[in-house]
Amino acid sequence: MKKFPAWIVLSVIALVAGLLLGITNEVTKATIAEASLVAAEAARKEVISDAESFEAVTLEEGAPVDYVYIAKKGAETIGMVSQITVKGYGGEIEITVGMKNDGTITGINVGGANFSETAGLGAKTKDAEFTVQFEGKASPLTLNEDVDQVTSATISSRAVVDGVNAAAEYMMSLMG
Repeated sequence: MKKFPAWIVLSVIALVAGLLLGITNEVTKATIAEASLVAAEAARKEVISDAESFEAVTLEEGAPVDYVYIAKKGAETIGMVSQITVKGYGGEIEITVGMKNDGTITGINVGGANFSETAGLGAKTKDAEFTVQFEGKASPLTLNEDVDQVTSATISSRAVVDGVNAAAEYMMSLMG
C-alpha cells in the first residue's frame, strides 16, 4: 500500500473540515438570524411591557445606539426602546432600555450574544436584583447613588449605568 506524504493528508483533512464548516454556516445562518430577531423582540417587550407593537426609527450616521423603536399601544406612542452596546470588563454588553415619554425608565435588559462578563461577578449585571434598580428612575443616573453596583464588578456596573444614560439621552433627543 502506498503511503501519502503527511502534508497531503493534512491538506485533505483541512479542506474537508473547512468545506463542512462552510456548509454548516450556510445551513444555520437563517436560523441564527431569526433567533436573534426573536430575542431582540423579547428584550423590547420585557423593558416596556405595555407596548403592543414597535416601529423602527431610522438612525442618523454615527448614532451612539444600535437601534431605536417607538413603543405603541394601539395608535398611541407610549415611549421608546433603544439598544446600545458598551464595553464591559469581559467584552461587549448589549443593553436594551425602555423609556416612557416623560423620560422615566421602564426597565432594562442586559446581555447579548457576545456577553462574557466574569461569572459570579460582572455577569450579575444581568440579574433582576441589579436591573430592577433602574425602573421608575430618570437619566442621568449615578453609580452608587441612584444604582448600587454589583459587588466586585465596578467596571461592568459602570458600563451598564453609562450605557443606560447614553441610550436615554439619545432617546430624549429624539423625543424633542
